[in-house]
Formats: sequence, structure tokens, C-alpha cells
Amino acid sequence: MNSLTKYRNLIAEMPVMEQAFTTKRTTWNGKVDERVLDRLFEGKAIRTISRNDLFSKCPIEDFVYLVIFWGYPRGMRGSLNDKNIFSKIEEIMSIVNIPERGKFAEEELQTILKKLSDIPGLGISTISKLLYFRTHKYGDYDALILDERLLRIFNNKIFEEFSELRNFRYDNACSKYLDYLKTMRQTALQLNVSPEKLEMFLFIFGNNMKS
Repeated sequence: MNSLTKYRNLIAEMPVMEQAFTTKRTTWNGKVDERVLDRLFEGKAIRTISRNDLFSKCPIEDFVYLVIFWGYPRGMRGSLNDKNIFSKIEEIMSIVNIPERGKFAEEELQTILKKLSDIPGLGISTISKLLYFRTHKYGDYDALILDERLLRIFNNKIFEEFSELRNFRYDNACSKYLDYLKTMRQTALQLNVSPEKLEMFLFIFGNNMKS
């Protein structure tokens, strides 16, 4: 297995807030209300969304839409997923929109994960994006994005720092999400980088390395 230590300088330079994806309005026609699309796309055919946009310039009424647009710029897998999610926008907003931007006790995480995962179409990839961009914090652990790319890294045993996260699958990712946050924070502290820079490094490079 590889060690992340030799990539430490690269990880530290990850431009997290500038990471952006571009989506087309036509991707969401028929899935999102036309009035909402008018507001979000401001009369343009495309919109480029950065992480910084989602943190600093995103009112709650736009938040869930834009997180999904950022995370799935070419559309979600299966038309049923996005239709289910967009029909539950108000419910999702009520769960993630905490006035203090999400300071929780560690044991509250599973309750919130259960509420979100009970909504059809919401899996750990989308849920973790919602918690991350709404800056939820559980005890000492900031929410981080966890998607299928990272799950493959853990299962393929690419990096020795994540050996404890093997057998981490999409169907058990919610129950193991706190373990992921703890491991990422511990590893980031050892490398003297931020956990979100580590997450971005894994997303971009992790599956392109041989164990």
C-alpha cells in the first residue's frame, strides 16, 4: 500500500474552495420547476458552481438544488432519484438548515443520517454533500463528502492510512460515516493539512494510483 506522507505537499495545495463544476439548464428541464430554474440560472444556459459559492453565497431556498447541480452536473443516476429528491426539498431543507450551521453532539449524527436516508433517492454521496456544505459538525468532527470514488479507494487498499476502512460499502456507509470522519481527521492532523483538502486529493488522484 502507498503512504500519503509522500503526497503531503500536493495535498496541502489542493484548491478546495475553487473546485467547480458546470451544469446545463437542459439537464434539469422537466425535473426542477421552471421558476426555480429561472432563478438559479438567471436566464443563462449554463451555470458554474464552486465549493465557495455553496458555502458563502447560497440562501437555503437554493441550497439543495445547487448542491445537487454541483455534485451531479450531468444529472443524477436514474430519473427516479432526482424526482424523489426534488419533491422533498422542503423536508430536506428543514433537516439540514440548522441556525448555527450545524453544531451537534457526536451521537446526533446517526439520527440525522436516518432522517435523510429515509428520503427516497438520498444516499450517502448526496447526504454527505448536504452536511458538508451546510458545515455540520459532530463533536470534534466536521462533515466531509463521501462518495463512491472514496469508497473504492478504501476497498482497494490504496493507502495504508485507511486500512481500518476496508469493507466500507455504499450500503453500510451511513453506519460507518463517523468512522470515516474520525479517520480523515486523524490522518489530516498527521499530515498537517485540512480534512477537506485530503478529501479532494483522494477524489481527484486516489483511484489513479496502484497499491
